[in-house]
Amino acid sequence: PAPTPTPTPTPTPTPTGGPAADCPTGTTNVGTIGAFRSCRIPTLVTGNLTLPRRQGVAYEMNGRVDVGVDIGGAGNAAGGASAVLTIEPGAIVYANTTNAENDFLVVNRGSRIIAEGTENLPIIFTAQQNLTGNVTDASQGLWGGVVIAGRAPISNCLATVPGGSVDCENIVEGTVTARYGGASPDDNSGVFRFVQIRYSGTIISQGNELQGLTLGGVGRGTQISHVHIHNSSDDGVEIFGGTVNMRYLVTTGVDDDSIDTDVGWQGFIQFALAAQRPGSTQTDNYIMEIDSNGNEDA
Repeated sequence: PAPTPTPTPTPTPTPTGGPAADCPTGTTNVGTIGAFRSCRIPTLVTGNLTLPRRQGVAYEMNGRVDVGVDIGGAGNAAGGASAVLTIEPGAIVYANTTNAENDFLVVNRGSRIIAEGTENLPIIFTAQQNLTGNVTDASQGLWGGVVIAGRAPISNCLATVPGGSVDCENIVEGTVTARYGGASPDDNSGVFRFVQIRYSGTIISQGNELQGLTLGGVGRGTQISHVHIHNSSDDGVEIFGGTVNMRYLVTTGVDDDSIDTDVGWQGFIQFALAAQRPGSTQTDNYIMEIDSNGNEDA
């Protein structure tokens, strides 16, 4: 029989020509990482920021990165401000895992991410070890992942809502402060297409984790398709309420649930491929976990 090929699902990204000389506008040059110029993203993205694909450049998240300031479910959160983060096809965004903070991206309510890769130029979110060749098939949980928060309806609300809003909202687990939920089922948090999320998932405490992709109250106006989540130490994707739909979702090597839905999500996933991690460290890992935190009728 023909020899079995060795799979290389997440090779080390390697630019030709070494690190770029400088960084694009809106980012900060913080040296080099592997063969890349390291260009740090601001911890708070305001207005419009574009991360272009540039040879020899990788974009660093140093701790938590927020896109915009939360605009509540009624669109009137005090001090809220919208922002748009655009990531061009083929760009690489990595987490600085040498710091003491949890590194993750939060797209807050009222803001958008436009991460639209292509089949041949996917956008890659990963850990710095992936850029230096220091990951293996066992690597997982190296950074927090991507969180998108929207203003679509959810079922489980906080007991008190700041500002006296009547909209149902809650806080994304693992973030402490990122709120999600509202009364806008058609809410639009942007585009997330042809994207890879590698080696993510952070367990803050029991039952309080960050996944590969966390969707809180995301509305059906958001476009999510062709997403591959690889080696998350918790769930691949967890959907907390909302009305978002997804197509072409792939999860490989997930340590907990490949697809987890909670808090009254009402949406569709068309075409999913899930390959669980063999020898998982979790005791209740499943291809799918579908519940609503004790409010199952939701």
